[in-house]
Amino acid sequence: MKLESENFTIYEIKELKDKLLEEFQQSEDIQIDLSNVIKIDMTAIQLLLSLKKSCENQNKSFKIKGIDANAYRAFQLSGCDTALGV
Repeated sequence: MKLESENFTIYEIKELKDKLLEEFQQSEDIQIDLSNVIKIDMTAIQLLLSLKKSCENQNKSFKIKGIDANAYRAFQLSGCDTALGV
């Protein structure tokens, strides 16, 4: 699933959460493409951590790809880069 928005923050979380849940329910191979995302906050990172945990519990694969340098920096600063495999 490719996120189209440049922002993945608390302000977009409701809409994106619904899309991610739909993707989770429909697929065994969850791939989140963040190549359009240049701004991400801790709320979004927590949502991705939760999705990854749900995937692990359901024996589904989970991968994040296409991370912009600014978004990558947010993952590093949060300390969640390793946990999310980015």
